[in-house]
Amino acid sequence: MAEKSTVKKGGVPEKKRMKTKSIAEAEDRISQLPEAIIVHILSFLPTMNVVQTCILSKRWKFIWFSVPKLFFSDTSTTAPKFQRFHNYVDNCLEHRKRGLYFIADSAVTSFKLQLKCCLRSKTRSLDKWLNFAVLNKVKELSVDLNPGKGKNYGYYYYCLPRIVVNLRALTILELSGIELGYSFSFPCLKLLSLKDVRLADNVKNDVISKSLLDCLSLEKLFLTSCHSLSTHHPLQVKSSSLKFMKIRSDVSLQVEADNLESLVIYRASYGELNLSACKAIRKLVLYCCDFRMTDQLPVQDLITSLPLLEELTFDNSYCKWQFEHLTISNQHLKSFKLINVNCESKMIKVVTIKASPNLVSFGYEGYINCSISVESPNSLNGKFVFKDHHHNYDTNWFISMIDFFLSLNCSWNSLTLHLSSDKALIMPDNCKRICCSVLSNWKHLRVIMDRYSKKRQSNLRDVLMWISPSLETLFVNGEDIF
Repeated sequence: MAEKSTVKKGGVPEKKRMKTKSIAEAEDRISQLPEAIIVHILSFLPTMNVVQTCILSKRWKFIWFSVPKLFFSDTSTTAPKFQRFHNYVDNCLEHRKRGLYFIADSAVTSFKLQLKCCLRSKTRSLDKWLNFAVLNKVKELSVDLNPGKGKNYGYYYYCLPRIVVNLRALTILELSGIELGYSFSFPCLKLLSLKDVRLADNVKNDVISKSLLDCLSLEKLFLTSCHSLSTHHPLQVKSSSLKFMKIRSDVSLQVEADNLESLVIYRASYGELNLSACKAIRKLVLYCCDFRMTDQLPVQDLITSLPLLEELTFDNSYCKWQFEHLTISNQHLKSFKLINVNCESKMIKVVTIKASPNLVSFGYEGYINCSISVESPNSLNGKFVFKDHHHNYDTNWFISMIDFFLSLNCSWNSLTLHLSSDKALIMPDNCKRICCSVLSNWKHLRVIMDRYSKKRQSNLRDVLMWISPSLETLFVNGEDIF
């Protein structure tokens, strides 16, 4: 006799119920992971999403209490919506406070807060939440506020409460849209990020310089849009532990960091930049900087004076001062990229790279009417991005292109050319008769074009092979056309 299926209450066969259960268990693989791994995964999510997992099952009900990172983000701009957010944060913090007494491993080590619009009316709430972070002795603190504009006054900057200085074990501090009214000292701090931070009216201008001096373990420093930090005196960065620094602000800067390895600067004035004590720099990026001649070293001598420099990026975009000739010389330099997209009247006209025996990579972005001379015993890998949008590809264009290629008098292994249109390379026959084949030492060529017609693919290949008959590989927009 055929075996009868057991029917449970509700009319669902027992075999079907067991099969559905096994499928559900197979699909819920994340619940089978060890709790430590689940907690680690949840630590990357906003706290609101983490709390929602408590409804999944009995096991998940209290897991969120063990997530060491709290992250609250509010995008509302109206009082009623913020009140709901305020109540939610208060409720979460109260639950976590209670959880400390009956759940093991429920310590809070990281507190992150983001507000889209910070008004004066929110000050009391912010003070209370940061007090929670201090009482829990967090090691990571991030406060990202977008200053709101009141009816009868300008933008409101929340003043960070002095109680924060009690976080002696703090390793990461990220502040944005904040007003500072005091100096700080965090002996364990590894990373400091200040964005749109201003000083209180009654605070001396050197408060940040003194604070940095007291952060004895600082390794990474980020300054963004902090224009008020060096109004009357230069911002002094003195540190023997600092390894990475990124400045994106119009500040007067003096740096004394013996172990600084990477320095990225946006929109600074070289005349107000002193790097004479930073001999360990391996990576230097200068974006949109003004290079006025002062009583300091010229920028070329600065680059030469960095004995360990390996990677250099130089961008003259939006510079107010004309800087026609750039000479680069460094014994350890391996990679150099030049961004030369300033207006043609202020662009760098001549670039000379010499006495750089370790150079293996060179990149250029800008106009084609620039003469580049590279002296290197190595076969280089290069990338050239030409600013040729809306250009009239006439005889003058092609002559400038040939002159540009002629100036590249070194050996090239692989080369990438990026242009707006394939018409920029398809040279007419009359130009070919004027010029000889000039780039016979190219081996591997990649061409990237924003506008490319396969109908002209054969003409394009013929021109490129005419320019460099020794090509071994040729790709256009990722397609092998060799």
